[in-house]
Amino acid sequence: ICRGWFNHIFEKGDFTMQKTILALTYAAFSCGVYADVTLYGQIKSSVSTSQVKIKGGAGTEKSATSTRINDNTSRIGFKGKEKLSDNLTAIWQLEQRASILGQSNSQKWGSRDSFIGVEGSFGKLRAGNLNNMLNEMDTIDTWMWSNTATGLGVFTRTGSRNVSVRYDSPSLSGFQFNAQYSPRDNQNPEDKYTHAEPGRDQYTAGVSYSNPQFFTKLAYNLRKNRVGTEDGHIVRLETAYDANNLFLGLGAQYAKANESANIYLANFTDGFNTYNGSDITKDAGKEEAVKVIDAAVTAGYNFGNWRPRITYAHGWPAKGVDSGEKLVDKFDQVIVGGDYRFSKRTSARGQVGYLRVGNKTRLTATDKGKVEQAAASLGLHHRF
Repeated sequence: ICRGWFNHIFEKGDFTMQKTILALTYAAFSCGVYADVTLYGQIKSSVSTSQVKIKGGAGTEKSATSTRINDNTSRIGFKGKEKLSDNLTAIWQLEQRASILGQSNSQKWGSRDSFIGVEGSFGKLRAGNLNNMLNEMDTIDTWMWSNTATGLGVFTRTGSRNVSVRYDSPSLSGFQFNAQYSPRDNQNPEDKYTHAEPGRDQYTAGVSYSNPQFFTKLAYNLRKNRVGTEDGHIVRLETAYDANNLFLGLGAQYAKANESANIYLANFTDGFNTYNGSDITKDAGKEEAVKVIDAAVTAGYNFGNWRPRITYAHGWPAKGVDSGEKLVDKFDQVIVGGDYRFSKRTSARGQVGYLRVGNKTRLTATDKGKVEQAAASLGLHHRF
């Protein structure tokens, strides 16, 4: 019966995302007595308002006030396992975006962490579309956000999810390590038989320590030929205390040649890039790879179901890797808000945020100024 349901689903060939999810959900429950399959997910949506100001020697350009209903990475997934021997278990997961706004560009099957692998006393070995450790280091980003003013989008920009193979060690007195590799031909499949272009392999390694009250994580990521022929290097440290109703988290990272100055600056504009008729993210003087240091701290305290939080983030000036010239000035960010938990599964979340790239940001080759972004957001989050 179980096999027949799945054959019926996939043999039609003309199924929609919604129909497929419903069919797979029914099949998963129908097959529950035959296999260890779990259906899970979350629905996250918010209403946000935001505005961007770009100031320079030629004046100030201000965007209209944007008000939007957002899907904040709603998702649905299926996962399961099968015991193969006393020390070997097969594991699998298929997870994807499922926007409540009806958007389809990010709703491909397996668009989020999806894999097949094995685990045992030796640890866990998986292959598929997998987060690297940097993409998992978001504990201090407690916010549900849709633009970079109301969440730590700048700080977490260096994480990624790639087709890769990953090993995670077992825990030894609270310590764990992991290693991950994404091949060049998965990173650039059009070049898989010619290798005419530089390889873009990715390597990630990390170590962590945790106990019931405290954790710390350290990760390193190497991206070959990330900006031209410059290899990208990222090191990030995150640590937090979470006990006795108090949360205090700190993160810091160093990124070298992970992006050009243009791409780095685009993180602060929320898509409002026009200044005096030109796109500020296309300044030919800022195509150089940059090195950036940034840090963030989040603090909060639980009052029953109320969980207020405050975050402060700071980035030092981004300098050219080769020239050493300051290409993007320092940034500062403040976020204030929190959430109210109606139950273990449902909560309301809201925050206001302000993000500013300092007074000497190069907007064009001859102009200096700053970018300011202010925003507010209120939403609901339900897990199942």
